[in-house]
Amino acid sequence: MSKDTWDTVWEKQQIRQSALHSLIYFLREHYFSSTFARFARKRIKGLILEVGCGTAQCSLKIIAKGTDIIGADFSSSALQVAKKYSASNKLIKFVVTDAFNLPFNENTFNAVWSVGLLEHFETPSLALTEMRRVVKPEGKVIAIVPYKYGPLGMLNYGFQKLGKEWIWEEETPMDQDEMYRIFEQAELRNINVQKMYDTFLMFLGATGEK
Repeated sequence: MSKDTWDTVWEKQQIRQSALHSLIYFLREHYFSSTFARFARKRIKGLILEVGCGTAQCSLKIIAKGTDIIGADFSSSALQVAKKYSASNKLIKFVVTDAFNLPFNENTFNAVWSVGLLEHFETPSLALTEMRRVVKPEGKVIAIVPYKYGPLGMLNYGFQKLGKEWIWEEETPMDQDEMYRIFEQAELRNINVQKMYDTFLMFLGATGEK
């Protein structure tokens, strides 16, 4: 999707124009962000990049002593909200950028992660390849996406069959084999893909090493 489209999506989230928008926003802010942060916190530390950070609710919850985070997103609207959330926190900075052309040198970050990003791309392995480029050797790449056969994935499928507009516009939830394959295509090693049972099978969490 274009930058203008992403700006519109995030603006819709903020005004909560429907009951579904309100529910998803509430769950992301008060439940899922903590769950995703707990998943990442166990696996990453040091200098961290979140690609497609949106309002950065997840990254803000994994900040700890010895951790610095850069939040990158295509949408300036999302990052305006992120800056408000993080105004008192000096350990996180933000940059507007394309996930396929990150403005960082190779081997910069201890870890790179994304939440709810790869399912929006026709070629998600290319985004993972760019994430792999900027992570240090032995560094972790983590991605969390909606699980195709979980409640959220099935709800998305139902909206598509009915020809209705899904809350996140174009989105293709994945299964475990699909996630494993795109991590392999990005030439990541020691790949692990698991169902996140603490999200009622709504999401998959995948990790790989450079």
